This record gives sequence, structure tokens and C-alpha cells, in this order.
Amino acid sequence: MQKKHLVIAIYDPEWFIRVRELLKKRGVLFSYLYSPLEVPFSSVFYTDHKEFVDSISERGDLEVIYDPEHDCRGIEQAVMATYLIESFRELVVGVDPGKYIAYVALGDGTLVDYGKTDILGFVEELKYFLKCIPSQSFRVKIGASPKGLELVQVLRKEFKLPFEIVPEEKTSPAIESRDEIRYIAEKMRRGLRPFRFKDVYAAYRIALKKGVEVL
Repeated sequence: MQKKHLVIAIYDPEWFIRVRELLKKRGVLFSYLYSPLEVPFSSVFYTDHKEFVDSISERGDLEVIYDPEHDCRGIEQAVMATYLIESFRELVVGVDPGKYIAYVALGDGTLVDYGKTDILGFVEELKYFLKCIPSQSFRVKIGASPKGLELVQVLRKEFKLPFEIVPEEKTSPAIESRDEIRYIAEKMRRGLRPFRFKDVYAAYRIALKKGVEVL
């Protein structure tokens, strides 16, 4: 989905590490500022420092995202700009509830993020998605199970969102579906192997399936 290259020039070391980890996890192609002349044509340029903005001021072909406050919406705006969009039409979070909560976030069908955490961690992830990633609609799909129903009840106290319960049949990897798994794996992050990350794979399939909205 990425259409433009991203170049980052971040002065604050802690924010630099956070942004780099986010971009690598997302699979966003990016590079660092070495020289204004080496920045690829028509790139998205993300920075937190005015001197870096001044250094590329003569490059009228660049889309500059200046984020001195280190706001998560700034870096997400930069990522969106590489997709040539300002927001997703729909952001869907698929959840495989178990001992831990495995989740994926899909923006218009493209994998945005994934992970495995506890309930408190998942609540924080949802807050991040809502606050930082622009989308015209947002919904959460949760695998149908006793733990899934319990999770819906917990989340409804915290969020006013559409929640769907999704049947979990055919959401786990099976030997006879290796070709399908390989296809889906190519759409997921590099290095994320569905047979190794079975819960995340299941969450991915749950996000793609039609569920029943919990009223």
C-alpha cells in the first residue's frame, strides 16, 4: 500500500527509538536524513526539529510533517501520507481471546499493527488506535467464546464502539490451507510466520470475517 518513501530526522533519542520501532513493526519503508540532496524525490519527510525543517526548505517536492511535540498523530499522519491518504475508510481490530489477547488492526484491509497482550495492555492499544490513527469508522471483532464475551463486557465499559462477535471456525492455521496461509503471510509483517504466531493469525482471520454486533 505504501506509495511514497519516508525519511525521518529525529533529534530526541527516546522518540527516535520509539518511531523506529513502530515503523519497523509496521513494515514501513524508511531511511534517515544524511543530506538534503540524498532525500528521494517526492518523499514524506518527518522531523521533530526546526533545523531539520530548514535544511530541506528548498526541496519543494517533499511533504514535510513537523512534529516538535512528539504527538503520535504526527507520526501516524506521516505514515498515512506515504499511502497517499489522510485517513482509512475503516479500521478493524480483530481479537483472538485466550490466556492472552492476540490482536491485529486492519486499515482498509491492510495490516496496520498486531500484538499479544493482557486486557490492560489491549485497552491501551485501543486507546492508541482511536486517538492516533485517523479513520472514518472503527470497529472491534472478537472471537466467539466465553472469554470473548467476557472481554466484550469489559471493553463496553471503557469504549462506546461497535463490537462484533465472530464465529471462530476456520480461523486457525490448518495443514490443508498452507497456500492460503502463505498468501495471508505475505500481507502481514515480514518475519511473522502464521504457524509460529497462531493466535495472531487467528485474530487476522477474525478481523476479515462477518460477525454479529453486540447491542
